[in-house]
Amino acid sequence: MTGPGSLVVEEMDEPELPPGGAVVELLACAICGTDAKMLEHGHKDLVYPRVLGHEMVGRIAEVDGKVRSYREGDLVQIWPGIACGVCRPCSRGHDNQCHRMGILGFNRDGGFAQRMAVPAESVRGGGLVRLPATVDAALVTLTEPLACCLNGQELASVRGGDAVLIFGAGPIGCLHAIAARYKGAGKVLMTEHLEGRRALLPSGLADRIIDPSVEDIASIVAEETGGEGVDVVLMSTPEVRVDSWVLKLVAPHGRISVFSGPKKGNYEVPFDVRSLHYREITLVGAYGCSSRHNRMAVESLLSGELDVEWLVTERATLEEIGQAFEHVNDRIGMKSVITKF
Repeated sequence: MTGPGSLVVEEMDEPELPPGGAVVELLACAICGTDAKMLEHGHKDLVYPRVLGHEMVGRIAEVDGKVRSYREGDLVQIWPGIACGVCRPCSRGHDNQCHRMGILGFNRDGGFAQRMAVPAESVRGGGLVRLPATVDAALVTLTEPLACCLNGQELASVRGGDAVLIFGAGPIGCLHAIAARYKGAGKVLMTEHLEGRRALLPSGLADRIIDPSVEDIASIVAEETGGEGVDVVLMSTPEVRVDSWVLKLVAPHGRISVFSGPKKGNYEVPFDVRSLHYREITLVGAYGCSSRHNRMAVESLLSGELDVEWLVTERATLEEIGQAFEHVNDRIGMKSVITKF
């Protein structure tokens, strides 16, 4: 990325092996909605030119000889965070909130390249997760977004028997639904206004899919929960304004997760704090994922218990990355993954 709206494929110098780090040969890197947003609008952390891509799987091509935990040829999934490991959030297990956080594909070059340098902090902090040699690398690129969902659901205390409402049925919303089912949610409701996207959802993913352009969400939530309201609301789209009307959708002791960053104009909203008080509602934020959630997501994907294959709807070459971004921007499918470099 050479600037907002400008994405080019060109030759670069080979990445140097960082002291204590590794160089990874990329096998798969998925396009995230955040990548598309950064390409369109830029990002405060970007210095151009920047290689994007943070949902990555690769093979270790070089590793510092002092590193004993990995060796050349290892197949690995890469957590994109680069955490210091010593600040207060890191020491408490919240390394996604590291005071000196770096992120591959944001303020460091990422995975839309043949090779990528992985710094010592990542290697030392468990940012490389070893994989079986036979795994489908494209499917394991779902690790990072799934890990973000696991973080959000942990913060919102999703548990067995919960009625869960998910706003948005894009890749993140679908991963939230899959994760909620895995946790034993009693009922999963989803909203999605795009007919083409609703058509992609497999049977059984949700108990009911609401089209908010023609259906009243509050009425359907009341109908589906016997008037009680849902236990958890997960925001998987920046389009929804989190204010008093959302509070009315949840049951007493309900939890609302502000998962997707609100779009411009929705950052500061008035809402009735009395509802939080009297009905003991919890409002939580969720940003990215920790290295712990990343490892949990790999384990979940490798277990074979999650139905995720249908989420990868395009596999493209690096030279086709412009087309792959259109696949995401136009919401033609779900996940587009670069698998040939």
